[in-house]
Amino acid sequence: LFKNVVTFRIEDATINLPTFDMGHSGDIYFEFKTTKSDAVLIHSTGPTDYIKVSITGGNQIQFQYQAGDGPLTVSVQTSTTLTDNNWHSVSVERNRKEARIVLDGALKNEIREPPGPVRALHLTSDFVVGATTKYRDGFVGCIRALLLNGKLQDLRQYGRIPTYGISEGCLGKCESNPCLNNGTCLERYDGYSCDCRWTSFKGPICADEIGVNLGPDSMIKYDFAGSWRSTISEKIRIGFTTTNPRGFLLGLFSNISGEYMTIMVSQSGYLRVVFDFGFERQDLIFPEKYFGLGQYHDLHLSRKNGGATMVLQVDNYAPREFDFNIKASADAQFNNIQYMYIGKNESMNEGFVGCISRVEFDDIYPLKLLFQQDGPANVRSIGGPVIEDFCGVEPVTHPPNIVETRPPPIVDEEKVRAAYNETDTAILGGVLSVIVIALIIMAILIGRYMSRHKGEYITQEDRGAEMALDPDSAVVHSTTGHQVQKRREWFI
Repeated sequence: LFKNVVTFRIEDATINLPTFDMGHSGDIYFEFKTTKSDAVLIHSTGPTDYIKVSITGGNQIQFQYQAGDGPLTVSVQTSTTLTDNNWHSVSVERNRKEARIVLDGALKNEIREPPGPVRALHLTSDFVVGATTKYRDGFVGCIRALLLNGKLQDLRQYGRIPTYGISEGCLGKCESNPCLNNGTCLERYDGYSCDCRWTSFKGPICADEIGVNLGPDSMIKYDFAGSWRSTISEKIRIGFTTTNPRGFLLGLFSNISGEYMTIMVSQSGYLRVVFDFGFERQDLIFPEKYFGLGQYHDLHLSRKNGGATMVLQVDNYAPREFDFNIKASADAQFNNIQYMYIGKNESMNEGFVGCISRVEFDDIYPLKLLFQQDGPANVRSIGGPVIEDFCGVEPVTHPPNIVETRPPPIVDEEKVRAAYNETDTAILGGVLSVIVIALIIMAILIGRYMSRHKGEYITQEDRGAEMALDPDSAVVHSTTGHQVQKRREWFI
C-alpha cells in the first residue's frame, strides 16, 4: 500500500484519474509529505458541483464541496506544521448526514448536511491529483496510498511512463546532495536551497570562497569575549595559497592557561603544527608537500581518542595520524581558549603573505563573520583594512537542470475529423444557400429592368362606346366624339 508513491516535482503537474462517482456517499484516503504551505491536493468538478482537498497556511487541511446548494467547508488545523517533509494522512468522507475530515488518524472535524433532501454529488471531470482541473495552485511533494471508496489507485504507473512532472517513488531534489561543504539542503521538490550558516562558504550551493588577501602587517583577531572554550576534540580547517613559503596561518591562544596552537608554513616551505595543551609541547611537520608554489591547499586538522591522536590531512593526500604518549594523570584538554588569530599574532613583526580562506574552528567561521553585513564586534582586522577575496578558487557549479514543459493536450483525431466533417457540411450548405439567394435576387433585378417601360397609361378612347357592336356604332354612341384632326392640302 505505502509503496504506491509518486513525486510531484512541478507545480502544474497532475495525475488525471477517471471520474469519481461520489454520489450520495464516498470517501477518499491518501498520505502526503511536502514543504509547500498552500496547494490543492485533489480536485474534481461537475456542471455546478465540485470537491476539493487542499492544504492552507501550512497547518490546515480543508475539504470543500458543493452539491446543489452553496459550497460547504470542513477543515482541521494542527498546532504543528504540515510542511515538515514528513508523512501525513488525510481521510475525507461525505454521506447523507455529514462531511468529515480526519488528519493523521487523530485530528477530526465534521459538518452536518443542510436540512432537506440530500442531493448526490454530480462530478463529470477527471479526478485530478496534484492541482486544480485547470492546473493551478499545484502541489509539490509526494503522495501515496490513494484510496477511493477503499479501492487502491495505482499512481506508480504514471511515474513509470513519461508523465510531465511525475516520478515514481518519493525522490526530492536534495537526494542528490547538491549542497557542498556540509551545507544543509532545504527540500522544495521543485527545487532546493542551501543553508550555508554552518559552513565557511557562501553562495547558492555553499561553494563560493570567503577569503582574504593578507600583507605582512595584516591580521584578523577573533575574541571569544568571555565565552572561553575548552576542547579535547577540536576540528580545524584552513585553505591558503602563497608564493612566500613562510608565515603564520592560524593560532589559538589562552592567556589564562598558557596553552596554545599554531599552524604555519615553515621557512623551508613545509607545513608545521606547534601546540602545547599542558601535557607536552609538540611540533609536527608535514614534509610531503612544498607549499610555496602559489597553489591552493586545503588543510583539515582534528583530534580523537581523548585528545591523544591528532589527524592531519592536506588536499587529497592520505590523512596522517600523530599519537601522543599522554600519562593518565595528564590533561589533554585545550583549556580556556581566548583568542584566534589569522595571518599573525600581536607578538609578531611580520605575518603571512598570501590568501587565506575556509577558516573553521568547530562551529566558528571568523572570515564569514568578518565580511557579513553588520558583523559582530568580536572579530576585526588589524593593520589596515582587508578586502574579501576568493583566493583564485572558482566556485563549483552543477549542470543546469533540464527544463520540463507541459506537453500539448492529446487530440482525439476521430473526434477532430468528425468535427471537421460536420463543419465542412455546414459550410457547404451555407455557401449553397447564399448562392441560391443571390441568383433569386439577380433574377428579380433583371426582370424589373426588362419591364421598366411597361405600365398603365391614359388613353383617348370614347366614353359610351363600350356596348357598341361594331366600330361604326361606337362612333355614333360616343359621348366625346370622334376626335379627328382636320388637315388641308394646298395646291399652287
